[in-house]
Amino acid sequence: MNTEKGSFYNFIVIGAGPAGLTAGIESARKGFSVLIIEKGDRAGPKPRGEGMAHMPIVDSILGEGFLPSIGIKSNGGRVWHSPDDLQQFTTYRNYPHYFFEWRKFIDRFIEVVNELNIPIIYGCEVIEAIEQEDCIIGVKYKNRKEFIEKVYGNAILDCSGYEGVIGKHYEIEYEKMNCPIVKCRVSHANYSLTTTPDLQFYFIGNGDLEYFPTFPPAVAYFFPLENGEAEVGLMLRMAQVPNMKTVNVPSEDEIMCIWARIKSTYPGFSDFLKGATVDYEELTYLPNAKMTNLFIPKPGAVLLGDSAGFINPFGSSGLYYAMKMAALWVNYIIKKLKSDTEDTQFNRKLWNEENIKHFNSKFKSTEIFQQVSNMYNLIGAFEYKIFNRLRVSEKINKKWDYITSLLKQA
Repeated sequence: MNTEKGSFYNFIVIGAGPAGLTAGIESARKGFSVLIIEKGDRAGPKPRGEGMAHMPIVDSILGEGFLPSIGIKSNGGRVWHSPDDLQQFTTYRNYPHYFFEWRKFIDRFIEVVNELNIPIIYGCEVIEAIEQEDCIIGVKYKNRKEFIEKVYGNAILDCSGYEGVIGKHYEIEYEKMNCPIVKCRVSHANYSLTTTPDLQFYFIGNGDLEYFPTFPPAVAYFFPLENGEAEVGLMLRMAQVPNMKTVNVPSEDEIMCIWARIKSTYPGFSDFLKGATVDYEELTYLPNAKMTNLFIPKPGAVLLGDSAGFINPFGSSGLYYAMKMAALWVNYIIKKLKSDTEDTQFNRKLWNEENIKHFNSKFKSTEIFQQVSNMYNLIGAFEYKIFNRLRVSEKINKKWDYITSLLKQA
């Protein structure tokens, strides 16, 4: 299949986050050409704290021992607080987990990308896919000067986040996948890592907030970093909301007003924020209500990471899952490309019906897909029982022993 005049790469990656950068690194190391297109002026532009498990994919992409070198090792604890902080329960992970600075993490990706001479173009917004013969063969993007340019590739990897550029165009139902989340970075927080080394989650049932009784069920979280810094926020749990007559979906302004009240008054949680300075705060979205069942929305393109809702919906973290998913899909595609590849021409055979079935089947048979799928099934049942059936503070606290038995499975 011939393409119009324009640059050609085996892989075109949309988005320079952990999924996109992993995809770029993995493909370049295997000798395949790749271009990364990033809308922002730098990779991972927004400040935040992060945490993730130290899994082999992290060493493979960023170098052995890198994560421990920038992070604080956690004991894997997660403290779950019942409404009004009346009861607590702690679960533990059996793998090493680290808290770290986002910028140090992303900058290491860029170091590896530069070592491999992978081109990244910044300030460029992908606006649509280029189709030919019912297959995506490239993308159009707007460059810094607002000019429209075209680039072509054998595989378009959409790693652009919770409302994927390609996924949205091909009618992936992100409105059913995404939940609002307030992300906030603070310094001078009121805690000590000695006494508070674990992630803290505070359940807020529908009807629990007297100043907004129809507010959706939510979870406030506190992630300790170091030197008095922390990542805090509010996750609205929207999966059950369509079935709840007692909920009114708040506007973004209402969410931020509620968040301000929670920061200053919510039992237990607000104690961490006494005297704290807010360094960064925004309302965004996370795809933790459901995962897409369509990883290839159109032959030629694959949704990865947040664009596919492929995260841990309990902890709302997608770093490990995004990296692992990206590496898996790149290697699936590479194996098919090796048998019949030209560096300057689109390989239509790559996206025939047999290969698409193979890619999907291969991925859905992996342990990591089963993990994420099981987590979504579990959290769906969990939120139905907790936030829909029990719903309010009094009932949730009364059934706390039952809830903790479910949390042990998370």
